[in-house]
Amino acid sequence: MSPRILILAMLLSGAAAAADIMPEQAGKRIYREGLLPSGMPLRGMAQTGVELSGGDAACVKCHRRSGLGSSEGQNEIRPIAGRLLFSNRKIGSTERSRALFNVDAVREPYTLESLKRALREGIDPAGRKLDPLMPRYALSDAEIAPLAAYLQGLSLNPAPGVTENEIHFATIITPGVDPFRVEAMRGVLQAFFSDKNGGTRKEARRKSAGTDQMYRVYRKWVLHEWSLSGPPDRWQKQLEERYRQQPVFAVLSGIGEGSWRPVHEFCEQAGVPCLFPNVDYPETGQPGYSTLYFSRGVMLEAEVLAKHLAENRKAGRSARIVQVFRDNDAGRVPAQAMRAALLRRGIDEISDRPVAGESPVSSAFWSQLLEETRPGVLVLWLGDEDIASLHSQESTPPEMEHVYLSGSLIARPCKVLLFGPWLDRMRLVYPFELTERRAQRLSRTKHWLEARNIALLDERIQSSTYFAVTVAGDALSHMGDTFSRDYFIERVENMTEQSLSSAVYPRLSLGPGQRFASRGSYVARFPVGGETMLMPVSEWIVP
Repeated sequence: MSPRILILAMLLSGAAAAADIMPEQAGKRIYREGLLPSGMPLRGMAQTGVELSGGDAACVKCHRRSGLGSSEGQNEIRPIAGRLLFSNRKIGSTERSRALFNVDAVREPYTLESLKRALREGIDPAGRKLDPLMPRYALSDAEIAPLAAYLQGLSLNPAPGVTENEIHFATIITPGVDPFRVEAMRGVLQAFFSDKNGGTRKEARRKSAGTDQMYRVYRKWVLHEWSLSGPPDRWQKQLEERYRQQPVFAVLSGIGEGSWRPVHEFCEQAGVPCLFPNVDYPETGQPGYSTLYFSRGVMLEAEVLAKHLAENRKAGRSARIVQVFRDNDAGRVPAQAMRAALLRRGIDEISDRPVAGESPVSSAFWSQLLEETRPGVLVLWLGDEDIASLHSQESTPPEMEHVYLSGSLIARPCKVLLFGPWLDRMRLVYPFELTERRAQRLSRTKHWLEARNIALLDERIQSSTYFAVTVAGDALSHMGDTFSRDYFIERVENMTEQSLSSAVYPRLSLGPGQRFASRGSYVARFPVGGETMLMPVSEWIVP
């Protein structure tokens, strides 16, 4: 009798009757959350004698959501997804496939009975002891059966968006983005897909010749551009309709102004990986698994600046803080975050000055603001156009210590060089690589652009987009023919730090549960005198 029939027979006999939900759903809760069908926490005993409970005892803790294995330091976690656990399939028939999934060339498949023994006693089908890292679980037959049913289907079939010959991707553009920035992103995506498919055509010929099993995994990459319209509350339906018409395996890059929340929510609900969109307002208030960001954007900058100002106060410098921002949902985000971060540090001398309307800030606004508030520290959560009129003020107030600008919201920091007497007071909260190291980090991207006759339109957008698609390509190349979205995300997590390509964000890394790859920022000053580069006035600050 096959392992699948054994499992189904167990289920049909009533072994999962303790659960009010479908057996595979009950198994999913055990695997991911460490919750038994009864609602009680899963309990396991490590060989060190430490008792694990609930989420700490859940299978996902080590085997990850894909069930395809992972590593912890020098310890390798074996895959337990159904086709590698219960099947006679010779997944380890080649050295490459054994390396991909860390399996033996020959292993007796598990049955329901041998799975019970492994979970309870730590013994595999051949009678060998399992790795000491594997906990022992006192589970009943009725509790093991739904877990086995869930494992049977785990990472079994290709995800939506993958066909025999193609793998579909989308990139998402929200309304209001500068067409110049959209074109910068689009040019990189189109060129990368063209390169990828040029190589794939060669692999397809090898596949048809049957020269090597590895070539069967190649697919043509197809890009779909999903441009959204209208207010954010209409985006969800648009995305659902686009996805209904053509499912995609993942969203690569993307670009947005203001909140990315509706896109984030769509990707989380649909389980579609979204890799490194070009956004300054990522969704930080809701838990997420499928969406990976470069950083927390202006939220991060606000918390970094609050920490920097608090440290200055410890050094004896205390000044009234005034922050200026656009009076809309996006504009209030960093202002509220900074106020909260300052209050946590015992600083409440902060005033808000929201800017109403859509017209650029006038010189009269600045004159009135400076006269009325007499700020010691001026924080501007504004873009280039709003700050441009500040240079009309001929001198800085004597009590003014510094003016802080957002590195994310200032499109071209070099424009600030027009500010004359204000320049030496200006500081930039800068979550990107500083200019002195930037050229070296981005040399590979620039050479790639030059080789394809792509103009350098926007260094940040183009390097970030190139990083996203390169990491996606690297991850897929290490997945064999297992087109699992969960495994794709796990491979991206692993490769973000190792990638040869570099975005403008320094110190990129991701681990299980981490969704923001860069977690700090510099505070920098602008060039003065004969200097030509931004100069740090702080170390890398992680709030």
